[in-house]
Amino acid sequence: MFMKIFVSIIVLVAIGVGLGTQLPRDMLIKVIIFRDFFDAALPVLAFGALVKYLCTGCVKCESCHPAKSEDK
Repeated sequence: MFMKIFVSIIVLVAIGVGLGTQLPRDMLIKVIIFRDFFDAALPVLAFGALVKYLCTGCVKCESCHPAKSEDK
């Protein structure tokens, strides 16, 4: 449930920023500053996600690794 709300907020922000490009030039500065923030933040977030992916071990669950029967 939390993820659906989070994705909805991100989509609304993306639409808002996209529509913000239609603003007059003097108000467009705020959108450019917002864009510059993400230009700097996204590589850091991507690197963090890569490190987390590489350092996280495989969690064995029933859907990925079905339990073998004990009877042989």
